[in-house]
Amino acid sequence: MESGDLEIDQERRRGAAGGDTAPTVPNVASSPGEAVLKVEDLHVQFRISDGTVRAVNGISFEVKSGETLAIVGESGSGKSVTALSILRLLPMPPAKISRGTIWYQGRDLLTLSEAEMRAIRGDKISMIFQEPMTSLDPVMKVGKQVAEAIRLHQGTSAREALDRAVSALKLVGISDPAKSAKEYPFQLSGGMRQRVMIAMAMSCNPQVLIADEPTTALDVTIQAQILALMVDLKKRLGTAIILITHDLGVVAEMAQRVVVMYAGRGVEEGTVESIFGRPLHPYTVGLLGSVPRLYSSLEPGGGEQRLQEIRGTVPSLREEIVGCAFAERCDFTTGRCRTQSPPLEEMRDGHRVACWESERFLDSPASPGSP
Repeated sequence: MESGDLEIDQERRRGAAGGDTAPTVPNVASSPGEAVLKVEDLHVQFRISDGTVRAVNGISFEVKSGETLAIVGESGSGKSVTALSILRLLPMPPAKISRGTIWYQGRDLLTLSEAEMRAIRGDKISMIFQEPMTSLDPVMKVGKQVAEAIRLHQGTSAREALDRAVSALKLVGISDPAKSAKEYPFQLSGGMRQRVMIAMAMSCNPQVLIADEPTTALDVTIQAQILALMVDLKKRLGTAIILITHDLGVVAEMAQRVVVMYAGRGVEEGTVESIFGRPLHPYTVGLLGSVPRLYSSLEPGGGEQRLQEIRGTVPSLREEIVGCAFAERCDFTTGRCRTQSPPLEEMRDGHRVACWESERFLDSPASPGSP
């Protein structure tokens, strides 16, 4: 199938829920701890002139009501593609979701019609995009942009939607929301524009908020304010947050659980405490070791220490990766690592890892907390 819709085979479409539009109902928070969104074995490819880029290769995770799940990894690991796939915002073609399911409220989002997705997108599941200046309409006043989502999903009048938009701008800490609502994006600072994006995303009280690098290009003071704002809104509304980032400091401050991605695959998943305290995958250890540590030069034998680096390069996603994607950069690689892809399996309570040699790695001096 070559069209703007997702390329899903006919059997899956016949199993989809019927109807052209999903009913508009108030969002109700799920019971604490209940999974509100579940991604299973997601594969996303991009067709380009000289082949196929396998951007996501079998990622699986779930996010629970009221929790923050962080997805981390270096640039090009597939984090943003995964997020855009959930909301079906990838251009089809060149993108193609070749396999997988995305469950929300008992329905696979990949089988829904575009009309059904429009009823969910921005209402039940919202997204804060990476760069607000390119996501906001430069020729539309910000109040009208926030009000547009409210009118679409809540069925209010234009006047009521604008009033609610001003209230939403006030909720995200904009000091003079009525004045700001009448301004254009270019008249606002970077931090203010990011607050407008959050107000737009939260205006319909979504159950799931996807935040793709929400503090990129902001100074540390504004970054701290934006993160505090997201935590406050989550507490007030019970929203589940999927936080896409490469900043491990933000992860430590914001998240309860972490998924580590590498070359389009999930290689480790666990609580923040277990991932930071005793990671099970060599790649995760490499990520943690590359973060500068304050006062490290004052430690015994400190001096001018170089940051740790992960040798080698990320494998090309244009070629099908046989075995473990990290095999060529790992000090624990065996023959099986190069020929068989390790599954993401639980090694400790709630802590999963995709590594054939994780037990040997844990017993080695390279592992944090090893004997």
